[in-house]
Amino acid sequence: MSDQYQINQMKLVSAISDEVIRQHPNMTFDPAIYNACIKAANVVVDECKREKLMTKQGMTVAQWFNCDDTGLSSKYMAYVLDNGNNRLAFPGFNIPHDADDLGRCIRMVKACGFRHADIDRMYSKSKVWRCISENWHELVKHYDKGEHDYLSRFLNLAGGDA
Repeated sequence: MSDQYQINQMKLVSAISDEVIRQHPNMTFDPAIYNACIKAANVVVDECKREKLMTKQGMTVAQWFNCDDTGLSSKYMAYVLDNGNNRLAFPGFNIPHDADDLGRCIRMVKACGFRHADIDRMYSKSKVWRCISENWHELVKHYDKGEHDYLSRFLNLAGGDA
């Protein structure tokens, strides 16, 4: 279960409205803009109340793609590993930039049951993905040990011309 937060909607509307006025002090009251502030606050309030759906073992790729534990690089990796089986929307090319990004990739691979042969599909996607696929098992070991600094250094060294 994830954390849920109770947010005071009216205080948030007021804060958003105050920021609009701070940025444009001469702006006259506009009901459409005030209504937009209310809509924005409602989006935040609703999101804070919602229980987050995190990665869990046994998810399908389609289920994982719609959970809250995704990022641009992990969605790209899922798209490539899925190989068109679920007709996922192409998320655009991306690479993991830090340990958090790579962690989402690792959790996705574990949750969806991909194998090492699947990881090899990433090899040809870029220099960074090649380094990741060549060192996948080692990277997973460091991730499982909580060695996030190591992972970030690895990605930094692999970086270069993505």
